[in-house]
Parts: sequence; C-alpha cells; structure tokens
Amino acid sequence: MRLPYRIVRPLARIALKIYFRKIYLTGLENIPKDKPVILAANHPTAFLEPCLLACTLPRPLHFLVRGDFFQKELHRQLLESLHMMPIYRLKDLGLKGVKNNYSALDRAYDLLAQNKMILILAEGKTEHEKRLRPIQKGTARMAIGAIEKYPHLEVQIVPIGVNYSDVLNFRSDVMLDIGQAMDVRSYLTATQQHSAKTIKQITTDLKNQLEQQVVIIQEISDETLTEQLFQLAKRKTRPFPIQMADKSPLKRQKSIANRVNSMNHEEKQAIKVQVDQFFKKLSALNLQPESLQDIKKPTIFYYFKLVVGYIPFLLGYFVNLPPLYFGHWWAENKVEEVVFYASIKASFALAAYLILGLLLLLIALLIGSPYFYIGLLAIPLLGLFSLYFWEFKQEGEQQAKIAKLDPTTIKQLIQEKGDILKRFSEEI
Repeated sequence: MRLPYRIVRPLARIALKIYFRKIYLTGLENIPKDKPVILAANHPTAFLEPCLLACTLPRPLHFLVRGDFFQKELHRQLLESLHMMPIYRLKDLGLKGVKNNYSALDRAYDLLAQNKMILILAEGKTEHEKRLRPIQKGTARMAIGAIEKYPHLEVQIVPIGVNYSDVLNFRSDVMLDIGQAMDVRSYLTATQQHSAKTIKQITTDLKNQLEQQVVIIQEISDETLTEQLFQLAKRKTRPFPIQMADKSPLKRQKSIANRVNSMNHEEKQAIKVQVDQFFKKLSALNLQPESLQDIKKPTIFYYFKLVVGYIPFLLGYFVNLPPLYFGHWWAENKVEEVVFYASIKASFALAAYLILGLLLLLIALLIGSPYFYIGLLAIPLLGLFSLYFWEFKQEGEQQAKIAKLDPTTIKQLIQEKGDILKRFSEEI
C-alpha cells in the first residue's frame, strides 16, 4: 500500500462519515479473503463510489480510471500513488490511447496474481439515476485475461450495488450491498476460455446479480412519486454508529420501487394524488415525514441542552464554515454535470479543510504557544459538535411543532401515512 494512499484513506473516511449521515454496508462476508477479486459496481456519481468502497472495505483497493486524467506527468504520479490505473476509451484519446490499455490490463493482471482487489465501475458510464445501465463486457474480459496470463488464478467477480438516498445533499444516506462472488473459472471450458459466448454469459449473470442489489426506478416519470414514498418509509435512526450492517433500508426502497414499477397507469395516478395531498398537508404544517415517528414532546432537559450548547455550536459553526462553504460554492458554480456535483462538493471541502488545518498548524509552530495547539485541536471537535447539535435542534423543533397540534390532527396524519405505505409492502 503506497504512502499517499495510507494518508488519504483515513482522511477520506472521516470526510465521508461527515458527508453521509448513515453508511449501510452489507454482505461484507461475500468478499473472499484469500483470492484475487474484481469488484464490479454501478456508477451513479463521478468518483464517490471508489472513495466509499476504498474507505469501508478492509482490504486495500485498486481502481481503473479514465486514461485522459493521466496525460500530465504530475497527475499520473499522483493518481498512481492513490492506487489508480488508467483505462483508455476511444472517444478520449483515439486509437493511440486504446493501445495503451494492453499495458494497463497487464498491470491489473499482475495485481490479481498477488491476490489484490480491483474495482471496475461495470456500467462504463456515469449517470445520476436510480436504475442500472447496460453492463459492459470489460469486467468479464479482464477476469478471463488474468486467468489466461496466470492459469492458476481463481479470479472472483464480486458485484456491489451502490445506492444513495439523495447524494446531492449533505447528510443523506448511502447503502452498499455486496453480492455473492462469481467464480470465473467455473464459466470456462477447455476449448472456450475467451469465447464471446463465455464473456456474454458472465456479463449477463453479473447484470442479473446487480439488479438484485440496486434500487431501480424504471420510468423517469415515476421518480418523484417513488422518492416521496422513500421519505415516508424511512425510519428514524440514532446518530451513531454511522456505519451499519443493516440491509432493511435497502430492502424497503427496493420493495417500494418494484411495486411502483409493476403498477399500471391508473394505479400510479391514484397513488400520486394521495401522496401529493399528504405532502401538501405536511408542507402547510412545516413538518417532515420522519417527525411522525416516535412522537415525544420536548422536555425541559432538551431546552437546557439547547441553551448550554448554543455558544460552542456557534463557535464550531463559524470556524468550520469556510472550507465547507468552499466545497459547496465550487460545486454550485463550477460543476456543469450533475454526476460530478457530490464528488466535487465533498472532495473540495476536504481539500480546503486540509489547507486551512496546515495553515493554522504553521501559525501554531511560529507562535509556539501550547494554548494555540489546544485551540487547533478544538476546531474539528467543535465542528462535529455543531453538526450533531444542529441535527438535535432540528429534531426538537419538529417535535415541538407536532406538540402544538391537536391529537386528532396527529392521529389523522399517522393514519394517512400508514394507509399509503400499506399499499406497497408488509415489511414497511
């Protein structure tokens, strides 16, 4: 594992656990520990999927990245130090670039021979959508190519579904589901190792597995309705732990999406009217769907914590705001394609935070006062306090609004929500 990877990985892990409120990781036991593994994931954002998997999986991860990013020597050295390898597309650098893939694939084969783990974004193209795009044949070709070079290898293709609740917004959730490993050797025969038929069969089986792990909204016109239903079905969770091995959120979303996909036009129109009316009621009362769970009137202790925590909250908020705002500003003003939005937002905020930290550390070294070091350490701690204090405050405000409603209204809202969800799954 190279030094820059060792340094960046824990920092990125912290950043991701701040950006996302919950990271659900399931199926970790499906990754073989003593065999070469090709992870095949879907690709809804620019580069959050590689970051998430590198930071949540125990084994170091190597990535295949667009070759045009490697054209400058400085960029090449930096990317390679982070375990990235170039893969060239015809539209990027033409035939000259594609020819370079032979050496890139050879490097991948060598890594697999060392029982390393390589990530391939199997769709081959980034689209910010909750559906699975056609799976490319590159995953199967790499696996078979590695076995052809090293006949003893037991290459495993492991599908991973990456599902975001709302990746464009800070403090959303992500669900990572690891499927059953596919033993590539079991597809091969003595006479047809690299045949088109074998590659097609591996690719088809990979697609079928990923379809079980990815939330799929088939029709674009159904996205708003399905997202509203996801909000209604979401259950309130505690802040910690941030990373959990809980598959129930993914099961709920898949159950809802599959039900919407199977509805006819008349059914969809009827449920759309019902859901729209319910959300209008919530909007008029300035309530969130989650606030209808576990209803409790705020206690005196809640207000006491608000008063005591407000000053450190303000300190943490204003000290940590500049780097976070920089990431948000850059994404809002410089990013043209939505697939890059979340990735740029998170990575630029982290980079700005590191620069600020190094600048303050330099000042601390020049001043030499121990109190400045204490203050430097307090900045991220106050930032974390501010984040969770804000969420604590928001939840309390929601409960206070509900407490002001008459019991009949509350009962009616809960009943309407339950009636909507009963139409989709008993598990919800």
